Amino acid sequence: MVTRHLFPLMVLCVSFLPAAMAADGPTVRASHVWIREAAPGVDVMAGYFVLENLTDQSLALTQVGSPDFGAVMMHQSVLKDGQESMLEVAQIVIPAHGSIEFKPGGYHLMLMQPKKNLYSGDMVTLMLTFSDRSGLTIMANVRRDPPAH
Repeated sequence: MVTRHLFPLMVLCVSFLPAAMAADGPTVRASHVWIREAAPGVDVMAGYFVLENLTDQSLALTQVGSPDFGAVMMHQSVLKDGQESMLEVAQIVIPAHGSIEFKPGGYHLMLMQPKKNLYSGDMVTLMLTFSDRSGLTIMANVRRDPPAH
């Protein structure tokens, strides 16, 4: 008798299981992650990657941190009156099912105050936080040149 009453509840719970599992899945995927090796004596590095939004809603990258650096900032390179400059940005919006590329001459990370000397082949941890409060930890390879896409 108890089983007969629980069966509809079990069916209801199982029917929501795929949606619940999808909600716990990743919201953003990162690829082509790398950091440009700094010239000797320079303590600022630049980070690049592609972020793909896997959700039906736009998301914003709101914060980036790293245990390997004292500070990490998001910047955008802009050309104004023939002069290229960098502007700090508070967030970068990734459209629903779209992507955004961090690349030389565009959006990029400024990684300051490295905790140790970093050379080509070293790996760096980057921790990304998004507007939906999800997070993504990625590993970035230090390189002299960009990777081939």
